[in-house]
Order: sequence, then C-alpha cells, then structure tokens
Amino acid sequence: MSKFISISLVLVCCTLASVSQTDNSTLKECNISTGIGFAGAPKNMKSVGKDFWLQMDYRLIEHFSIALEFENFAYKQVGYFDNLPEKYANEINVLNNNFSLLVKYHVTSKGKLKIVFASGWTYSIRHNDYFQPPYNSGSQVWPQSVTSFSDYRIPFLVEASHPVSKMLHLLARAKYNVNPQNGNNYSAGIGLSLKL
Repeated sequence: MSKFISISLVLVCCTLASVSQTDNSTLKECNISTGIGFAGAPKNMKSVGKDFWLQMDYRLIEHFSIALEFENFAYKQVGYFDNLPEKYANEINVLNNNFSLLVKYHVTSKGKLKIVFASGWTYSIRHNDYFQPPYNSGSQVWPQSVTSFSDYRIPFLVEASHPVSKMLHLLARAKYNVNPQNGNNYSAGIGLSLKL
C-alpha cells in the first residue's frame, strides 16, 4: 500500500509542477458542485446505499484544476454472524465520511459535453454498525456494536458535465476509492455545478 501511495504522490507532484508553470491560457475560474447518488463496495455487498457530495474546485490552467471534496455515503454489507435470531438482520451498516484532495484533468472537447478525470488522496472515516452475540450466554438480546476506523484511499474520479446556462452545469460522475487492505468502495450519481 505504501508503494501505491508513493507512486501516486510522485504522479501528482509532477502534475502540480507542470501546473505551476506560467501559461497564457490560465482560466482562473472557481466552481462548486453538489449532488446525490448511490454507493457500495465490490466485496460482501448486501445492498447499495445513498451518496452525497460537495466539491469546490479552482481551475488553474486550461487542462488542470485542484479540488477539495467532502463525500458522505452509506451502504450495507453481509454481517459477521450467521446464527442471529430472526428479528436481527445479519448485516453491517457502513457509513463513510471522505475528505479528498483531487487533481483534475479537463479533456479538450469541441462539443458542449465536458469530460474530467481526477485522482489524489482521500482521508476516510468509516463507522460499522452491526449486531453481535450476547455477552451472557443465557441472554436472548443481541447487543448492537459500533466500530470506527480511519484510513487513506486513492480516489479515481470521472465527471461528465453539460451546460444548462452560462453559470450552471448538469453533472454526472463515478468515483472509485482504492484501499486493498480495508476494502475498496465506489459511488456514482448526478448533480449540479455552479460557476462562482
């Protein structure tokens, strides 16, 4: 995982170095976007859940921008215990809060549809909510357990936008967060982007 993060760090640093060079095509525009969608994980999935994101990005030059993003999503995974009583669902309710720093590459396009690819770093805070066996073997009540941990992930994001007006764009996106040790997850949805 450390090698993976190191390679990503080198790539982003090279990108930032090229962005920092002076360029006559600097656009200096700022956008804020938000939207909703669905989220899940490629392994042990029980059902997808909801997704919400809020992103602010600053266009440095024609092809590159820097973005800060907050994303909140939830989904259900298969639980740890198979012998739960009928009134308890064998599932893990997963809640993620993600804080991302992204370098975005804007693909050149002659049409109105604009495509953007992005990557960077994500700090993820995850909460797991599930039922576990009772502490007392004679008890019929299964207590609810909540565990939390945080980690770093490598996000891969693709966005497609189409103008509704000069200031407002309709946005569709898909994001995949990579962490082989703690499990990958994904989200996708639609939203709006406003030029400030």
